[in-house]
Amino acid sequence: MMRARLLLYRLSSTLLGQAILSALSFGVSVPFLRQKTAGTGKAREPARKRPFLVLITVDTEAGYVSKDERRVWQKEAPEAFQGYHAGIRNLRRIFSKHGVRATFFLSTHCFSSAGGEYARIITELKGLLKEGHEIGLHPHPDSDRALQKKLGREFPATSCFFYDTGQLLEFINSSKRLIGEHLGKPAESAIKSIRWGNWALNTDGAKAVAASGFLVDSSATPGIAGHEGDSRKFDWKKAHGHSPWRLSSTDYADCQSTAQRGSGVLEIPIATFSFFGKAMRADPQYSVLLRKAFARYHAHADRSQHPFPFVVMTHSSEATLREGSPTKAALELENFIAFAKTFPDVEFTTALEARNKYLKN
Repeated sequence: MMRARLLLYRLSSTLLGQAILSALSFGVSVPFLRQKTAGTGKAREPARKRPFLVLITVDTEAGYVSKDERRVWQKEAPEAFQGYHAGIRNLRRIFSKHGVRATFFLSTHCFSSAGGEYARIITELKGLLKEGHEIGLHPHPDSDRALQKKLGREFPATSCFFYDTGQLLEFINSSKRLIGEHLGKPAESAIKSIRWGNWALNTDGAKAVAASGFLVDSSATPGIAGHEGDSRKFDWKKAHGHSPWRLSSTDYADCQSTAQRGSGVLEIPIATFSFFGKAMRADPQYSVLLRKAFARYHAHADRSQHPFPFVVMTHSSEATLREGSPTKAALELENFIAFAKTFPDVEFTTALEARNKYLKN
């Protein structure tokens, strides 16, 4: 699995590789996107009255990209704080250039840094707030040293499947307090969006998210599961919808949840697509494949009653090499933004703003 993903990363980082992927892009499809006309079983073209919202979301963590395109993650390299300061800096430059505001889901591990590194991280985080980006929460209990220090113990997993609701509430509330202590109470109060680490939400997690006052969750990866045998387990195989739904506190993956059966939290799923049957997330590193998937969503997503939010995800650590310079993944993100802006009715927005626009219409 990891080898296949690394191969795709390396392919998309070269001109020859991109040409190969472009030639193969006919293999991109989006299951469960097109609605069918009653009685015919045939797909119908949806009305497009409402905007097509594009959400750039950044899982903000330690780490970096090595010269051979391998991802070095927070769990492996907790001291690689360049994933925070250099990664955020590189992304801020891209977003400022294109007039885009994004949502940064923050792992509070950054607050375990010290000295000049800590100062650089705080400067970047405050810069995000000043520029109108949204800061949300991104719990990674097993690699978050600041959270572990605050609670006085280590944790064996990130996935919600390894904890009960009470423990998950403890992670959330302590993480929010850490943000308040380091960025100020207004920043803590403004946290209304969350994405669980490794997309590993479950029903207990949904209960904890709802009880904590969040308005948006963006953990869902419809049709995708992974890490069944380890501490990063996530499972969204049963979630076949691509439009937002009310997050259910009885079955987290019930994407048909209504306002009556669901919580007050709107699940805005990460866009997913299939490449020759392999389910993939909307990640800028997938280059031409992501652009092909975006075009399919734009053409076929139902916008008759609500705006449609297309959620792209990346990591701050994927925007920086070890020495802090921008990566090919950062360039691909910029290319995607420019590509998306050529389509009609496209609006870039944060997760919380997308929630408000979706529910307003």
